[in-house]
Amino acid sequence: MIVNYFKTTLRAIKKDTRHFALNLTGFSIGLAAAIMVALFAAYELSFDKQHPHAERVYRVHTDYRAWGLQLIAASDSQQALNMQNHAQVEDIMMLVSTDNLAYSAEPMALDVTVAGEQVRLSKVYLASANLPEFINMTVLHGDLNSALSRPGLLAISRAQALRLFGSVNAVGKTLSYTQGQYEVAAVFDDLPDNTHFVFETLTALPKATKMPFIGYVYIRLAEGTDAGLIAKQMTEAMREQSTGRRKLRAIELSRLSELHFHSSGPFEMKQGGSRLVMQVCIALTILLLVIASVNFINLNIAGAAKRAKEVGVRKALGASKPQLITQFLTESLFIVMVAALVALALVEMMIPYANQLLERSLSLSFSPLFLVAVMGVVVLIGVISGLYPALFIASFSAKRVLSGDLQRGKTAIWVRKLTLGLQGALSVALIVAAAVVYKQMALINDLPVGYAKHDRLIIKNLPAEALYQEAEPRILRTLKALQGVAQVTQSDTLLTNDMTSELFLVFPNGERLEGTQPTVATGFHAVETLGLELVAGRDFLPQFASDWIQTSDDNIRSFSVLLSQSLAKQAGYDDPSVLLGQTLSSHAGTARATVVGIIKDIKIGSARQQQLPVLLTAGDINVAIGTLVLKLQPDANKAQVIRQAEQLIRDELAIPEVEISLIEDDYQRAHINEFRMQQLVLLFSTLSIVLTCMGILGLASFATIRRQKEVAVRKVLGASRLSIVTILSKEFITIVGIGGLLAIPLSYWVMSAWLNNFNERIEQAAWVYAAATLGVLVITWLTVACLAFKAASTRPSLILRYE
Repeated sequence: MIVNYFKTTLRAIKKDTRHFALNLTGFSIGLAAAIMVALFAAYELSFDKQHPHAERVYRVHTDYRAWGLQLIAASDSQQALNMQNHAQVEDIMMLVSTDNLAYSAEPMALDVTVAGEQVRLSKVYLASANLPEFINMTVLHGDLNSALSRPGLLAISRAQALRLFGSVNAVGKTLSYTQGQYEVAAVFDDLPDNTHFVFETLTALPKATKMPFIGYVYIRLAEGTDAGLIAKQMTEAMREQSTGRRKLRAIELSRLSELHFHSSGPFEMKQGGSRLVMQVCIALTILLLVIASVNFINLNIAGAAKRAKEVGVRKALGASKPQLITQFLTESLFIVMVAALVALALVEMMIPYANQLLERSLSLSFSPLFLVAVMGVVVLIGVISGLYPALFIASFSAKRVLSGDLQRGKTAIWVRKLTLGLQGALSVALIVAAAVVYKQMALINDLPVGYAKHDRLIIKNLPAEALYQEAEPRILRTLKALQGVAQVTQSDTLLTNDMTSELFLVFPNGERLEGTQPTVATGFHAVETLGLELVAGRDFLPQFASDWIQTSDDNIRSFSVLLSQSLAKQAGYDDPSVLLGQTLSSHAGTARATVVGIIKDIKIGSARQQQLPVLLTAGDINVAIGTLVLKLQPDANKAQVIRQAEQLIRDELAIPEVEISLIEDDYQRAHINEFRMQQLVLLFSTLSIVLTCMGILGLASFATIRRQKEVAVRKVLGASRLSIVTILSKEFITIVGIGGLLAIPLSYWVMSAWLNNFNERIEQAAWVYAAATLGVLVITWLTVACLAFKAASTRPSLILRYE
């Protein structure tokens, strides 16, 4: 019996190959997207699940949103340590980057010598001794607990060991630096990609001598503990110990197993993912499968007349209704299974492109569990898609169809109309989403941020001491001499990231500003190099030696500053130019700043952050890490400049690994999840429109065949081709148009909710919705017209000669 079912299925496919091709293509695209998104979702949801007690471990975040900033991953370890004896706190672990070490203890030497060759330790973190109880790591050689027992001992990753020593077993080997040497006490396997932890070198935390460590703090809570309550208690304790605006700060706890979706801000070890992007992918994939299934239902219902006599003959020969239903479900399952094989082949081909787009390490593993899951989905889709057409076709009356009555009730017509309207609604909604996301990302890209994003290189993570030891150190002069480089300056702040320091000044009118005050320590030619816009005054210039920071015998720092317009207005100056030449003092009285210029406002960070008043100083740096910004000439060979700059930094500053990027790339990186959504929505919108057109093409084909005699009669009576095309396409246009109109309110609500995530956002325009609806109608008309025009061009005598 089963063999006969498959034989009949193959005959039906051979008889109507267009029907089979349309369904196979639709299901293949939908299933390929579903498999790809399932791999992506499984990967995203697997982050940090492998660590011990991941559901009870939380990272401490500091909330600066009341300051106009954002939630950041770094926190003051003292706030967590104060909870050490709390009944519901089991343990606390700390990870501190070497950048933050200088604030609390002596800096750690990263440039070391191995076998006479100088190299730089990468991704170095200092950790508390209980790190193995929080992070699942595979130790290959040595003892990790021993490595974290005291400073001077190192635990390095497999990749680090191979890079430094050429072999994995590096236990006992030493690395020399100016003041001493490190010893490798353990080698651990490289961390997997699906964790937010990123380190290749670990060592013990030294004793804090200046202030509590600032870093990543993790708390393991007892089972059943309310993390929100613990965060509230920590916030209250922190505010009791704080004064002024510091009382506005808050503490938040983020669960380790969900941290991947809460780590997209600055100061992260690794850029996190977006739950919204994952949810959008899943939703759009479901829509593609719905469209493919709707196409299948519509095509089978529309072509039911072709199978009616077959059903009548089968029933007359004794076939039961369950047997007929099984036959048509077998056809549906066969099509979906073939589509699944094609989909798997498509996924294999597309995975490299998906990994490049999503920056993930997805792979297709044909494990038993995966194959069972795919088969389950395939059977489910095949049954859901084929059940109604099977019930519909199998219910034909043998007497009626064999006597020539092929008409069915209104139910099938309504099902076809509703599903066609659904396709129209989905197409309009996706086109609107693609347009809105595109316009919003274009706004972000073109947003006036107050500095230049194009033709600017930034060299990161350089020792501030080497950059700010004098106004124009040798490295600046050497870089400026490179072909293609127009100007160079220092900066202690990544403008696309977040602020790093503040300086509060007292103005001549007695105004003492509080609040958040981002301060950027730059060098000469800051306005020119960073692409700032002067409103009044001048840039920091070498011919004015007093611009650069100088320290008097009584330890008073003097330097020049550039004020943003909003800062001057906050101080009560409607005309900021009156401040030119004025000397301001810091609140503590330890600094004097001379105003030499007023600049337009600068936006530090991403478009999600609030714009704040900014102050630029000439050389007044108080962080250990600095950057160099290079302004390139318009015709510069960027790749060549980057190569030459890397070599110069290695030679001049003895830094083996140099990090250089374009500011425009960093800015886009700050909005990576939004750009991913833009690309994904555009991709899925295109696919959905293609599938919708395929479905309409199939329906139009059946409708044209069904009405070909009517068309012939109309031509005999003098109807033009255009009028016949209009008649045949009218029903499709009406149904799709109604579906599109019904989709507009829901689309508006969804996109408004998404746009509310941005401080600067577009206004949704009515013309976008009108254009989307009109576009779908035009596509529908063209799809139907291509078949209707062919029918209208056929000679009536060929159709009516047997009548």
